[in-house]
Amino acid sequence: MLEFLNISYGYNNRKILNNFSMKLQAGEVVSLLGPSGCGKTTLLKLASGIEKVQQGEIKLDNQIVSSNNIHLSPDKRGVGYVFQDCALFPHLSILENIFFGMNKSEVKLQTQKIKKLMDEVNLSNFSNKYPHELSGGQQQQVALIRAMASEPRIILLDEPYSNLDSRLKEKIRDQMLHLLREYNISALLVTHDPEEAMFMSDKIGVLNNGFIEQFGSPIDLYLRPKSAFIAEFFGEINIFDGIVEEGFVNTVLGTFSCSKKFNKNKVKIVIRNEAIKLYSDKKKFLKNTNKNKYIISPYIGHVMEARLLAGSTLVHLSLKVNNSDFHIHARIPGLNFFNVNEKVTVCSDPSQIFIFKQ
Repeated sequence: MLEFLNISYGYNNRKILNNFSMKLQAGEVVSLLGPSGCGKTTLLKLASGIEKVQQGEIKLDNQIVSSNNIHLSPDKRGVGYVFQDCALFPHLSILENIFFGMNKSEVKLQTQKIKKLMDEVNLSNFSNKYPHELSGGQQQQVALIRAMASEPRIILLDEPYSNLDSRLKEKIRDQMLHLLREYNISALLVTHDPEEAMFMSDKIGVLNNGFIEQFGSPIDLYLRPKSAFIAEFFGEINIFDGIVEEGFVNTVLGTFSCSKKFNKNKVKIVIRNEAIKLYSDKKKFLKNTNKNKYIISPYIGHVMEARLLAGSTLVHLSLKVNNSDFHIHARIPGLNFFNVNEKVTVCSDPSQIFIFKQ
C-alpha cells in the first residue's frame, strides 16, 4: 500500500532520515514511535507530498509518487492528513470545513457518507457550528472526518490526540480505530505514546538515528525487543550491568541464564517493573508457588514507599548488598498491601527479563 525505499533526508546539514525503508500493507494501521527529532513527522510530510524526497523512493499502490525526479502533488495522491492541531478553518462551519476543497459533484456523492460518519461520533447536531464552539476532542473528530471525506487510500495521523486529556484520548482513539476498520482505510500514525501505538496498531516501527531499529507487531516489540532502547519504550524498566560467565550473569535479583555467545562480555540486563513479584511471607510463598517459574533474589528487599496508580501500585524497594544500596521499582496489580520498611522476598519473571551485549 505505502512503501518507503531507502529514504534519506536532512535539514540544515543535519541528517534526519538515514536510508529508511518500511512497508505498510493495505488495511493496516502502522505506528511510528521514537524520540523527538527522529524524523517521524518528516516521514508523514514526505508521504503526503508536503515535502520533496531528497534521496530514495516512495510508492503508493506500487506507483512511484516521490523520488529524485518524480513528485506527485499532494492533491493527486489520494492521501488524508490529520494534523496535531486539527488545522480547521475558524471562519468556516464544521460542514464547510469537511467539504472544503471538494467540487460540487464530490460533495453530492459524499453527503450521505459524511452524515453517517458524523452520526457515529455524535456530531450531527454541530454541522452549522464553528470550530471555536467545539471541544478539542470534537475538533479532532471533525479533522478525521474531513480526512476521510474524499475516500483516501491512506490517512496520515500526526500525534492527533496529544492535546487531549487521558480519558477523552481513550474515547477518541477508540472511535478512530473503529472508523478506520469499518471503512478499511490504511493509516500511518505518529505518536510518542507506546500505549497508544500498541492499542491502535497492527505493526509498530521504532525509529532511532534516522532508521527503523525494530519493526513488528506490538507483542513482538514488547516480548522480543532487540535492544534496551526498544525495551525502554514499552514500559518502565530496571537496568543492571553484569558480566556473563558460562551462560549465566549474576545480579542482586538473582542469577539469570543467557546465551553462551555473551561469555566474558559485559551485558545490560533489562527487567520490566511488572516482572518483579513481592511476597511478605517467604515460607508461604515457597510452599504455595511454583518456584521454578520465578528467579528468587538472595537478598531481602525493604519497601521504601508505594504509590497507587491506575489499576496498579508502584513499589520502591531497597536491596542492601554489602556497602551498596540498590533501588528497584516493582509494579504490582491492584492495591498495595505493603507497609513502609516491610521486608519482602523479591522474585522475577524470566519471560520479562532481557539481556543485551554492551
